[in-house]
Amino acid sequence: MNYTKEKILTKGIIKLVNYLPDIGIKKVREEIFNGLKAFPKFISPKYFYDNRGSELFEAITKLDEYYPTRTEKMILSTIGKKLNLDFSELSIIELGSGDSSKIRALLRQIPENKLSTLKYYPVDISQSAIERASEKLANDFPMIPINGIVADFIHQLNMIPKTGKRLFCFFGSTIGNLNSIEIKEFMKFLDTEMQVGDSFLLGIDMIKDTAVLERAYNDDRQITADFNKNILNVINNLANTNFEPAEFEHLAFYNEEKKRIEMHLKAKKDLLIAFNSGTDKIHINKGETIHTENSHKFNKDNIKTMGFWAGLETEKIFTDDRQWFSLVYYKKNK
Repeated sequence: MNYTKEKILTKGIIKLVNYLPDIGIKKVREEIFNGLKAFPKFISPKYFYDNRGSELFEAITKLDEYYPTRTEKMILSTIGKKLNLDFSELSIIELGSGDSSKIRALLRQIPENKLSTLKYYPVDISQSAIERASEKLANDFPMIPINGIVADFIHQLNMIPKTGKRLFCFFGSTIGNLNSIEIKEFMKFLDTEMQVGDSFLLGIDMIKDTAVLERAYNDDRQITADFNKNILNVINNLANTNFEPAEFEHLAFYNEEKKRIEMHLKAKKDLLIAFNSGTDKIHINKGETIHTENSHKFNKDNIKTMGFWAGLETEKIFTDDRQWFSLVYYKKNK
């Protein structure tokens, strides 16, 4: 059921394969419906990223309050040689690639004679994000073949090519969007898909002062609030619902017990939401929330445990001076 397309640019060639049809819209709607009927209600954060969602998140990464992206990029821009990785004939697979700006920071450090032997596989649930980012990347690195994969990378890792040496990259502390059970399942799935000699570069946000964390998700310009509410527009398109984002307020706070930022949408009044063009109804009471995202924060013990789950050796940990963010370099040795 998947489809492929190839785009020849002035500089470079982009190929793209879409595996989302293999999941099917029926399954997507079922997942959304079950989340909205649950108590408490929730929507998976993977549905944040339509065109508008991608634009808003890009704006978030430039905010003074939002430290993760700039801190991670700063670390990334210095570690190329420290990885002691042979980049020749390497396939770089970026899970949740988004705008591909982070992989760009790594690619800039690779010698040009090695770049021409690389292959880059951006993997994201948003086709538009892959297409837009790939065109920009191909303009700067026309010698690198770009093979975009539209997929739910949490459940479709098995769609990724298994040939040659591979470096898996999972940036942005996106793994923190998963709960502890899901993280363990994902790392075990990664174990089955990685081969001996493969590497894994994981970006994670570290536990820090609560005020710093909460400020990062409650910016003065309310761009994060707009980003959070936009998930309802995405759901409207996917599940034929009739949400009005203005009928909700953005709520983000640090849950000290669970070591995570939680994002919610809080209903301003009683609501009756049509689902599947009115076939089903969802009742939401005034003050009730829809949980849209968790962003777990980590410590060094978590780093070791996650590597253990995936059968990976922790080779190196790179961090900033404040130890706010870490890039962990794992390797599959056996």
